Amino acid sequence: MKVKQIDTATEKYPTDKTLSAKEIKVRKEFPQLNEYKQFLYIKNGDEVDEYKNYIKGTLQNIGYFENIYYRNDLEKIVISQNLTDKVTNISDNIGLLNLSKEIGKFLVLRTAILYKGGYSYEFEFELIDPTTAETIYKVVNPGFNWSGLDRPMFHPVFNDYAAWLEENK
Repeated sequence: MKVKQIDTATEKYPTDKTLSAKEIKVRKEFPQLNEYKQFLYIKNGDEVDEYKNYIKGTLQNIGYFENIYYRNDLEKIVISQNLTDKVTNISDNIGLLNLSKEIGKFLVLRTAILYKGGYSYEFEFELIDPTTAETIYKVVNPGFNWSGLDRPMFHPVFNDYAAWLEENK
């Protein structure tokens, strides 16, 4: 799982697959996206560093958000800004809503890689607006790990996510 660079000719990650309507679970228009640009909070807690670095590095390559944080990073911000009485946790929707009231709007990302047996996996990618607790973008993409998961499973999701960002800027 190494972070790849976007192909400069196509402005996409290399893949032979595009997502189908079956794989795109939610893809709402979100015209207020620019109000949420200050950061993206990746709400995954127990992944291995290799996975975390891959996801964060790929999202940084795509760009758009000023910062991308994991739990420890965001907890440090809450503590350093003396918000612990107003934001008691950043794990549930109420805590994230309280945080957005205190520091401004941001988006929450939840990702998961699910082992389905044999060589089959699924990649879940879900963006949530913490001000409403609504999912605004969700993809579940299956992949078959014959010679890696980048091209068949991850890259189609990241390409569609980048297109969604572009449509809603």
